Amino acid sequence: MSKQRLTIILLFNLTLWLGAGWWSASQPAAPTIAKPTSTIAWPNFQVWPASSTLVWSPDKGILVSQDSRRLRPIASLSKMITALVVLNEKPNWQAHYKLKNEDERYGNISYIYPGEEISINDLWHLSLMASDNTATQALIRAVGLSDDDYRQKVKALAERLQIKDLTIDESTGLSTKNQASAEAIAIITREALSQEKVREVASLARYEIKTAKGRSQQVTNTDAFVRGAATLPQGWEIVGGKTGYIDEAGYCFAALWQDKQGQTVVSVILGAQAKETRFSLTKDLINYATKKYY
Repeated sequence: MSKQRLTIILLFNLTLWLGAGWWSASQPAAPTIAKPTSTIAWPNFQVWPASSTLVWSPDKGILVSQDSRRLRPIASLSKMITALVVLNEKPNWQAHYKLKNEDERYGNISYIYPGEEISINDLWHLSLMASDNTATQALIRAVGLSDDDYRQKVKALAERLQIKDLTIDESTGLSTKNQASAEAIAIITREALSQEKVREVASLARYEIKTAKGRSQQVTNTDAFVRGAATLPQGWEIVGGKTGYIDEAGYCFAALWQDKQGQTVVSVILGAQAKETRFSLTKDLINYATKKYY
């Protein structure tokens, strides 16, 4: 290759290189992606270890809710409904009732037995404090109601309280057909514990029953808060509550609470996994609601 031809090739390549550099420099700079200056604040979702939970304030509305509209078996929370039905019959509390074989029910400790005679007032205490199923069934009979009568009274009660998510088959809660939502139970709890006769029993840690023949026995409230066996939520006192349990319902608890300013809330736990969990979970729920709304 001649020197002249080599020189021409070198000059041509140099021209191409210089031209490419000029073109690149004349182009606008590529845009850069700005880094985010803040992170997205996702809401804090709290999951509670129970099937349904609720904290409801009559003034502020629903404060905490987890699957609170689903119907579930409610076990002995049914006894608050039974209490309202019995109160509507205006019983003679000092009248006596002799228990029959067909009154006997199982599923919990029984303090009274067929053939024994006891006051309606003592049956009332046994039902609400000790959750005695036999006493609850006897209480219905003592005020003159058949099972069909009882169901009709419950239906009328639900209509009066404008509750739709409630089905009740019998008085004790042993039937899985006794079902309600946590929201329905909250309304029932508030209604029941607004009655002085319910409050005075629900707030007792212990009570002594006495049969017509003189047999006496002390009964204990199933509510661990009332017994002092569970720590209260900070700043709240318990007005009263009701426990419940059957296998299909899990451990249940509903209660009315009041603070020093006179404000009230209702707590409902349906389907906790352990006996004591329903109480510790209630405390945690109300403390959580207090921190957020009070």
